[in-house]
Amino acid sequence: MVAERYCLLPRPVRSALANEPLSPAEQDVLAYVRAGYSNKEIAARLGKAEPTVKHQVSACLRKFGLSSRTRLMAALH
Repeated sequence: MVAERYCLLPRPVRSALANEPLSPAEQDVLAYVRAGYSNKEIAARLGKAEPTVKHQVSACLRKFGLSSRTRLMAALH
């Protein structure tokens, strides 16, 4: 995970795991969630406001039918 986080770009997320289609922005955010980035780090990397990233992560949790970021990360691996 260290090499993935600091050296490589995050891998894209397959939206087939979600109950509803993911937007391109949600797919981008989830790629960083999978790599272990915080909302603040994701916002900085994508040039978004932190509340926007938080909203997109929440939308992904709803679409995946999950209740926590930890469960989301586990589902993505």
